[in-house]
Amino acid sequence: MSSADPILIGIDIGTTNVKAVAVGAGGRVLGVQRRRMVIHTPAPGATEFDLSALDEALIGLLSDTAAQLEAEGHDAGRVAAISVAAIGESFVGLDADDRPVLPCPTWYDRRTSAYRTGTGLSAEAWFDTTGMVDDDIYTIWRMMWWRQERPEAMARAKRWFSVSDYALYRLGGAHVAHPGLAARTGLADRHSLNWSDDQLALAGVKRDAMPRLLLQGTIAGHLTERVARATGLGAGVALVNAGHDHPCAGLGSGMIAPGTFVNSAGTAESLIALVDRPLGHAETGGGEYDCYPHAAPGRFLLSGHIPTSGAAIDWMMAHAGGAADADAAAVAPGASGVRVAPYLQGSGSPWNRRDARLRMDGIDAGTGGAELIRATYEGLAAWLSISLARFEAQTGQAPAELMLTGGGSRHAAYTAIKAALLDRTLVASDVPEAAGIGAAMVGGLAVGVWDSAEEAARAVTADMETRRIAPDPDLRAAYAPLADNLRAFVTP
Repeated sequence: MSSADPILIGIDIGTTNVKAVAVGAGGRVLGVQRRRMVIHTPAPGATEFDLSALDEALIGLLSDTAAQLEAEGHDAGRVAAISVAAIGESFVGLDADDRPVLPCPTWYDRRTSAYRTGTGLSAEAWFDTTGMVDDDIYTIWRMMWWRQERPEAMARAKRWFSVSDYALYRLGGAHVAHPGLAARTGLADRHSLNWSDDQLALAGVKRDAMPRLLLQGTIAGHLTERVARATGLGAGVALVNAGHDHPCAGLGSGMIAPGTFVNSAGTAESLIALVDRPLGHAETGGGEYDCYPHAAPGRFLLSGHIPTSGAAIDWMMAHAGGAADADAAAVAPGASGVRVAPYLQGSGSPWNRRDARLRMDGIDAGTGGAELIRATYEGLAAWLSISLARFEAQTGQAPAELMLTGGGSRHAAYTAIKAALLDRTLVASDVPEAAGIGAAMVGGLAVGVWDSAEEAARAVTADMETRRIAPDPDLRAAYAPLADNLRAFVTP
């Protein structure tokens, strides 16, 4: 990398951590910094992000990143853009003095329910406008709930933000939003890439209180003098809203061409695919999967998930008497007749059953922890095979390979089972900070480091190490007669 090349910083605000990833124009990661997200649980089902801790984390991360760059021989003055990606659904309301009027709920806060049926809005109209599955997590329903519970606080709100919008506002004063995160509020129209007057009316929110929606890869504002002094970065650095963390993670892994499918396995597990237009309610099997704007311009993301995939594995291992991945690998396919439907807290797509819970069958006195872990792997792989078949039908694409990202790929036995049950080669890209890298890429597009998302992806993935996990022929043959039974058991 030339000493004159620009540096990009991608901030990834996740459920557990806030991370800053510095990326060079050649695509190489130059540094990573992390801070913990602070979450409060004031009541059963209530979970809230600590905004003051997030404020401190943003300044601390940028300061630490500038110091790391300088310590490793890079000029922090060459930072050209800071981009922010974040979790969806959570929202912040500020009063006239920029003080939060209400707590900031996490995406998995369980105090609300979907109010759609009470509004007279049909499932088809909801999906075709928002692109979101019919669920209870979206900002619009939480706003309606808060309006019932705390009407005086709602009345004081002068500006509303998603979490990445809020971070940008604190760094540079801009009140702007990204189409991908706006879709996750349930208040935006994914076709016009603007706020929906009908949805805003349902929530009782005025349009002028909402952030200005910018096209993907657009400069949102600039770092203030105050933040520059506090962090050691230059005043006026471009700020960019990179949007939702999931599409940013796909972008950071090189997902840019329509027809690319990515399986991201972590605490939650998702299957995502790129399409070139917003698929409608009927095209997605009656709104089975989300379909909303991608992090990069001109693309949409088809997305389905299990909210607690990795959590289910961790839970099972904690109760498996010391058994681990290697022990599960030694168990024969079929797990001695044990079956697990791996839903700790809802099924996710395509059934979107909030009441679904982990179920087990076939257990007897001889069942050991290794069989339980193996059966959990098989249940998760069965879910993925159901979604893969539906994705292929809905997109008209049948890729021979799936990209595999996330910490879940460390479970070698699970990965082998997935490859066999799907009959697909999995290409594992060991990108530990894909969402932060993807956010940095969006920033690079905004300031002209790259002319296209394709060029950015080529730069970032040029030296990316990958592992190919092809289906084992014997394992594939063993699962062929078991697959229908496994899929039937995980269906709620």
